[in-house]
Amino acid sequence: MIPIVFLLISVIGGASAGLVKYTVNQFPPISLVLLRSAISFLIILPFFLKESPKIITDKKLLLAGVLFAANWILFAFGIQRSSIIMSQALYIPVPIIVAFLGYIFLKEKLSKSHIIGLLLSLIGISFLLFESIGSQDVISFGTPLGNLLVACGVFAWSFYLIVSRKISNLYSPITIIVYNFTLAFFASLFLFPIELSTNQLPADITGQSVLGVFALALFSSVIVFYLIQWLVKYTSAFIPSLTLYLTSIFGSVVGIIFYGERLSTRFIIGAMLIFAGVFIATTLGYIRKR
Repeated sequence: MIPIVFLLISVIGGASAGLVKYTVNQFPPISLVLLRSAISFLIILPFFLKESPKIITDKKLLLAGVLFAANWILFAFGIQRSSIIMSQALYIPVPIIVAFLGYIFLKEKLSKSHIIGLLLSLIGISFLLFESIGSQDVISFGTPLGNLLVACGVFAWSFYLIVSRKISNLYSPITIIVYNFTLAFFASLFLFPIELSTNQLPADITGQSVLGVFALALFSSVIVFYLIQWLVKYTSAFIPSLTLYLTSIFGSVVGIIFYGERLSTRFIIGAMLIFAGVFIATTLGYIRKR
């Protein structure tokens, strides 16, 4: 069961970046997060009610929701100005960031391979970010602002996985994602007047754009995040982070096929450095033990 869940997260998650990029071109970022979170909440609500829920004021659960909302909002803004392949590359080091944050906040061990992998990944990320500043190849590297926003979303997601590890044994996956969607809704609702004042609302809403938001809510939100929480509950926060290997590959394929993005030589060099760093920090030690 775990390998199937792992594969589903990777495939659906890989398509998510392309779906967000499509829908954010139809709706401004805050409006998109507002709609996405509201629809996601309504889809999951019947299943949540079956659990006879109680009002929970756990600060860790609320913090997880805030970090979740920050990731959605930052990514929605960032992907407008970045490429899909670049955004996927920036999310690859999440396992190392999770390990590093676990060392700081959870007093977990940080091995030499973690440190070496972190350094390699930082070199690769720095190389890609430098290329986004100096290169005119926006199709491959995106813009510096877009990449910075995505990078902030990466850290929000990494912190979210750490907090989720602390609460996964206390609450069901459905309870956690319901609170995630709720916090995302109220966070975007709070920011919505700012977007409204700038007259960014779409002038023409098509059936395809509405279908895109529903697909984003059902597949990329409810299904993916439920499976992630399920995997966290029955494995660890580390295992779901490894799905980013396959997610980045599937996401890059979507960007190349549907958005005409290109894997330039310089981009491949930077991405390979990140992959090598994550592999050394996470997978190599596991293979040796096996």
